[in-house]
Amino acid sequence: MTTDLKAPVHRWRAFAVLAVSYFMTIVDLTIVNVALPTIGRELHFSESNLQWVVTAYSVTFGGFLLLGGRAADLLGRRRIFMLGLVVFTAASLGAGLATSEGFLIAMRGLQGFGAAVVLPGALSIVMNMFAEGAERNKALGLWGGIGAGGATIGLITGGLLTRYVGWEYIFFLNVPIGVAALLLAPRIVPESRLDVVRRRFDLLGAVTGTGGLLLLVYALSKAPEVGWGATRTVTLLAVSAASLLAFLVVEMRVDAPLMPLKIFRLRTVAVANAVGMLLGGSFFAFIFIGTLYMQQVLGYSALQAGAAW
Repeated sequence: MTTDLKAPVHRWRAFAVLAVSYFMTIVDLTIVNVALPTIGRELHFSESNLQWVVTAYSVTFGGFLLLGGRAADLLGRRRIFMLGLVVFTAASLGAGLATSEGFLIAMRGLQGFGAAVVLPGALSIVMNMFAEGAERNKALGLWGGIGAGGATIGLITGGLLTRYVGWEYIFFLNVPIGVAALLLAPRIVPESRLDVVRRRFDLLGAVTGTGGLLLLVYALSKAPEVGWGATRTVTLLAVSAASLLAFLVVEMRVDAPLMPLKIFRLRTVAVANAVGMLLGGSFFAFIFIGTLYMQQVLGYSALQAGAAW
């Protein structure tokens, strides 16, 4: 590993910049939920498409995390972190300016990609700045608390902004924060990368894995509307299965896989991933359906729904 040592590293200042950026990406996982009914009405979303305001972000976020981490290790963690911030900030501006459902969903997907580039780079820098021991444990403890707080604050902030200034500002809020972080990062955040002879990227693995997940979710969301036995549904499910199978084949054969499959031989890893998948799926479904119920059936405002959560 090589590190930029041209200037002294003010670790906690750098941590603050990284933590604010991380906080912003986590907030965006939940901040839109209480604004969904308002967004749906103003942009004329169909009920089946409205979930994609959340899903497009979360699927691209999760799908490209591994590639973002690999790119950060090989090309420079600060460099890739800043690239992710540029994408995330620009996509946030685009989402706030959206006037159609298709454009908003596209911008949410681009936001998710930016977040997937920001997060692993930021966490790698934190791990690299603090030596193993009490100080690193303190930094990681704060990091975890920031993530939990971001998800909670996102719900309340979404309600406040939607109620008093408009749903667009749940996205515009990211722009000044992202710009400030981009201005500060080159001065405060240290650069580092893995010192390797050959730089290998598993781009095919990232594309097949994320593409397969997106097609699967899209097929399942549209099936009740067009029919489970419809040609489109069957075709989408088949292509999704083929893409995910291709992902497994790629991961078994490439020299530097994004997800080495042998890690699943560890029972604790396999069980933890299965539990995490079930927990994440149930949690976000609960938030999505519960928010719509509170606002459409109980008549809650966006602010009341955020406070209720």
